[in-house]
Amino acid sequence: MTVLHEPAPPTLAEGAQGPCLRSFVETVFDHLPRADQRRWAELHVRALLKTPGKKSLRRLAESVSDSPTASQALHQFVNASPWDWMAARRNLLRRVVPTGEAVTAWTLAPAFIPKRGEYSAGVHRRFDPGLGRLSNCQLGLVVLATGEHGPLPVDWSLYIPRTWTRARRSKVRVPDEVRGPLWSQAADLLRRTASLSPGRCAPVTADLSWLPDREAFLGHLTQSERPFVVEVPGTMRVVHAPSPSAGSPPLTVRELLTEHGDVTAEERQRVLTLPVSPSGPPSGRVRLRLLVQHRRDDSAQYWLTNLVDRPLPDLGPLMRQPSLAAGVVNTLHEDFGLRDFEGRSFPGWHHHTTLVSAAFAYSRLHGRLC
Repeated sequence: MTVLHEPAPPTLAEGAQGPCLRSFVETVFDHLPRADQRRWAELHVRALLKTPGKKSLRRLAESVSDSPTASQALHQFVNASPWDWMAARRNLLRRVVPTGEAVTAWTLAPAFIPKRGEYSAGVHRRFDPGLGRLSNCQLGLVVLATGEHGPLPVDWSLYIPRTWTRARRSKVRVPDEVRGPLWSQAADLLRRTASLSPGRCAPVTADLSWLPDREAFLGHLTQSERPFVVEVPGTMRVVHAPSPSAGSPPLTVRELLTEHGDVTAEERQRVLTLPVSPSGPPSGRVRLRLLVQHRRDDSAQYWLTNLVDRPLPDLGPLMRQPSLAAGVVNTLHEDFGLRDFEGRSFPGWHHHTTLVSAAFAYSRLHGRLC
C-alpha cells in the first residue's frame, strides 16, 4: 500500500502554543521518525483537549489550524501514516506511572462504540449494556493503570469476531494473530499489558457481567496465578468450598447465598465472605473468596478474588476499580471523542485510541493546556 506523506503542519497561532503539552507529546511520541509526524501528534492531542462536542476530524482541524488541508492531513496521520502505536503506549505508561511509582491495579473494561454499516474493523451485532439493546458496534477492550492520578487508559484491543472472513480482515488490515474467542482476546491484552511493565504485578480488576464467556476468562485468570478481584453477576457458577475435601456441586452465586441462609442485619452492614472454587474440573480448582456487598434495595454486588489471605480493607479499593474504569470510558466517549473515529481500518482505530488515551492522561496529569 502506498502511504502519502502528510503536508507540513501549520504553525500554531500565538496563544495556542504551550510548552507543557509539547513536552508531554514529545515524551509519548518520540519514536515517530519524522518531525512533521510528531507535530501532527501534538496538534491532534491539543485538538482533542480543546474542541467541544463531537470530535470530527474537520472540527478538530478547525480548532488548531486555519489551513484548508489540515483536516485531510489529520485524517492521513491517523489512518494511513504507519506509526507504531505500541511504542507510544509504552511511552505513555512510563509517563503516567514513572519508574519507582506503584501501579495499584490493572483494570480491564469494555468500550462499546456504535457504528453504521458493516465495513469498519470488527463491527458486529452485540448487546450494548449502555443502550440496553442489540447494537451494530465495535467492541474495544481497554486496560487502565491505577496510580497516583487514578485509572488511566494505557492499552487497547479491538475485538474481531470469529465470523469475520479473511477477505474482510484483509480489507481493514487486521493482523493474522488477532483472533480467537472474546475471552482469549481479553486475556491476550492483559498479557501484553504485563509485558509493558515487567515487575509491576498489581492485581487485575474487571466487571465480568458483560463478558459472555466469563467462566473461561476466570479459568484463565486462576491458571495464570495473577492476583485478581473481579465483579461477577449472580448467575456466575462456583463451587462452595468450606474445606479442601468438600465435594459440593456447582451453584450460581445466588443459589449459594440462598443455601447459606438468610442474611442477618449485621451481615448486611459489611462485606460477606464465603470460600469458593471455580466451577471447572476438580483437579483444576483453586481457593477463591466470594465477596458479597448487600445494597439497601435488597440487591447485591458480587466479586471473586484469589487474594484469600488479604485483609478485607485492602480489597475495598480494588472492588471499586471497575466502576471507576466505567466512568473513565464514559468520559472518553463524551469528552475525548472515543466514539468519533471516522476511519475503518484496524491500525487507524489503534492510532485513534492511542491519541485519545494521551489526551485524557494529559488532562489528568496537568489539568489544563499551558
